[in-house]
Amino acid sequence: MKNIRLSGIVLSLLLLVSIPMMSQTDSISDMEGNFYKTVAIGTQWWMAENLKVSQFANGDQIPHLTDATEWANTREGAYCYYGNRTSFAESYGNLYNWYTVEDERGVCPAGWHVASDEDWITMEMHLGMSAEEAERMTAWRGTDEGSKLKDKSFEGNNSSGFTALATGYRDPAGVFKAMGTDNDYWTSTPYDNQGNIEGVLHGLLNTQSSTVRNFHVPGYGFCIRCVRDEAVQVKNQPPLPDSKIFPNPAGNQLFVRNADGNHLTIRNLAGQTVLTESVTSPDHQVDMSKLSEGTYLVSISDQEEVQTTRVVVL
Repeated sequence: MKNIRLSGIVLSLLLLVSIPMMSQTDSISDMEGNFYKTVAIGTQWWMAENLKVSQFANGDQIPHLTDATEWANTREGAYCYYGNRTSFAESYGNLYNWYTVEDERGVCPAGWHVASDEDWITMEMHLGMSAEEAERMTAWRGTDEGSKLKDKSFEGNNSSGFTALATGYRDPAGVFKAMGTDNDYWTSTPYDNQGNIEGVLHGLLNTQSSTVRNFHVPGYGFCIRCVRDEAVQVKNQPPLPDSKIFPNPAGNQLFVRNADGNHLTIRNLAGQTVLTESVTSPDHQVDMSKLSEGTYLVSISDQEEVQTTRVVVL
């Protein structure tokens, strides 16, 4: 990684728009019919898989460059599969140079955009990173935010649902590297490196629980994740008066205190109901053992109102 300082950036405020749970979806499709799982992380909807598209949004083909020399010499958008193995495309998605990202024709589905540096920082801070750490460049930042983003196969716990895989990358000379140990994501944010325009990236390693923020020349081949244009917030309201949900994070059991006579519903972040039951005692116990690790929306309702709070299951 390059050891070059960057002054602190100013984080923009996102407009938080509440939408009903019924309008939230757990997948989107691109212009070629590829489907992607999606996940709500804080106020954002993210793709939970790497981009696979081989054409720009207007239908123009993105050059598919397998030859190392052609890859090294191009100054236009291009993509490839790691090791030029088409079998990797479905699981790992494509590797794109940054010329693809900066192309005005766009590559994300309608209503979505390539995640910017600020998008990434917003997500990392939601996962627990401090503002001071988030602004650091050319450095590993935070504590366990990387672990929350990485799939278990990538030495993470994936509690965010982002499901980062160790896809490796292609260097500017066209050489494939680091499959199984590394993953870097281009952002749409440019960086002026002494007159040379480069792309800001956020990266993960199998041996690091934190995340790196850096910038590299456009000839690298990295993954892309898209973010929904409209920020979304599921209101994190407190439970009904005098009730308490604990522990949070939860393990195999969740306790609901002082809410007897109400109804409890648990949904995943795609809005799908995964558990529903009546609260039958002042110290009601909920069996969470069949739920996968991740973040859930726990709602307690009576005849007049519904209150929802987020609970992490580990």
